[in-house]
Amino acid sequence: LPLSGVDLPGGAQRIRTAEDARSMRALFREGDAVSAEVQSVQNDSTLMLHTRSLRYGKLENGSMTCVPPGLVRRMRQHMCSLDHPVNVDIWIGCNGAIWIQRSMPDPEKEGSSVGDEDGAAPKAETLRKLRKRHAETPVLPDEREAIARVRNAVECLRLVHCYITPQNVRKVYDASKEMGMRVADMMRPENVVRATACTRS
Repeated sequence: LPLSGVDLPGGAQRIRTAEDARSMRALFREGDAVSAEVQSVQNDSTLMLHTRSLRYGKLENGSMTCVPPGLVRRMRQHMCSLDHPVNVDIWIGCNGAIWIQRSMPDPEKEGSSVGDEDGAAPKAETLRKLRKRHAETPVLPDEREAIARVRNAVECLRLVHCYITPQNVRKVYDASKEMGMRVADMMRPENVVRATACTRS
């Protein structure tokens, strides 16, 4: 991830300087989970990444799991939201890495509460403030349970070698709720088969 591929604080569009390089750790540190886009593949097979879009960046307050890349289909949108009552965002990486977090607030609805007094803050700045507030707000117990249930739904699909799509994840999530399964019981072999039966019909 080169410095030129990072979105600078405040959305500044300029040539990166030595000062930017020295302050890189203010943006990312070793061990951080980051969503990024593959920009190019070098001759030595090194992947060049970038996070210049507001869709990408540091991942916080969520859970990551990994599945075989062969279970991930190419989709028009790999960043999806499981709507009410789940209220969880799921990012399905082509490399098999899957990030699950509580849903981000809607910028259209939340813009006035995080923007300027007149609510006229630019959309990019509003999104940055929303992401910062989202990262700093503790995850509530019911949100944590929803994230864990979605994570286990993904694991159930992996165990039965089913494609990981938002539709399949939602089916398994809803099936586990309808069957009264506790999150901790979803990974029992008999429950994996029962919860994923809806994806084989």
